[in-house]
Amino acid sequence: PAKPGAKPGAKASTSTLGGGKAPAGVKLMTRDELRMCLKRLDDLNQSVKDLEAIRPTLDRERDELKTAGEALKAERAELDRQLIPIREWEGKVRAQTADIEAFNKRNDALAEAPRNQQAKLTQELKIERDRLEKVRESLVAEEAKLVPAYKTSVAAHNQRVVARDAKATDWNARNTAAVDASVKQQEARALWLNECSNRPYLEDDELAIKAGK
Repeated sequence: PAKPGAKPGAKASTSTLGGGKAPAGVKLMTRDELRMCLKRLDDLNQSVKDLEAIRPTLDRERDELKTAGEALKAERAELDRQLIPIREWEGKVRAQTADIEAFNKRNDALAEAPRNQQAKLTQELKIERDRLEKVRESLVAEEAKLVPAYKTSVAAHNQRVVARDAKATDWNARNTAAVDASVKQQEARALWLNECSNRPYLEDDELAIKAGK
């Protein structure tokens, strides 16, 4: 037997994508318009999921960069502390240089000194030369103890600074891109709400679209 047809005067059911009642006088969406609005809604929802998936990683990396920055500050403070004895050593080197210049001047003037004073001056210069040599040996040993270790620490620190700065630059670029994407997503959602949310459509059209028609 044939299926009964629609009752005379029966009205097709309509709905809106926003779930509310369509404002009076708003034009009914065609099936193609509904299809496009549903596609836009799927894209919007997917973009939200994508942004939500990115944010935890960005937040974790931000915290890691902050921790690394604090560690580098502490490292820099320790290097500054290590630099104090090196600056003291440099002061001793400058003093030694001045003493050597004074010794050389006295040694150059020895030949012009009175003969009866040359033996005494020679002995004094020998004592001073021995002292300067001991000071030089002490400064060389102090340099070997302080300077290479400090230079190695500084080089390692600078490498870590460069690596951290590179990560920060990369993070800033990706975070900016995520923020821009979020702004565009909000703009797209506002446009969708204006163009699709409150327009009525036939529920049969929605069923047909979901059925692939």
